Amino acid sequence: MPDELSPERVATLAKAARIALPPEAAARITGATAPMLTRLAAAEIALPLEIEPATFVAVQQKDCGR
Repeated sequence: MPDELSPERVATLAKAARIALPPEAAARITGATAPMLTRLAAAEIALPLEIEPATFVAVQQKDCGR
């Protein structure tokens, strides 16, 4: 996995998102999510996401005939 998940990285991302985490939470989150992220990276699965959330709604409504 090119970008390893670590408790420090989880804490930094939470801080950037203005989410308060207790000190032990970053380690628990890392332990819970690292195996799944490692499997996704090994499978080289691409998960395309919309660039702007409003675009998703417009495309979804277009696809359902609205």
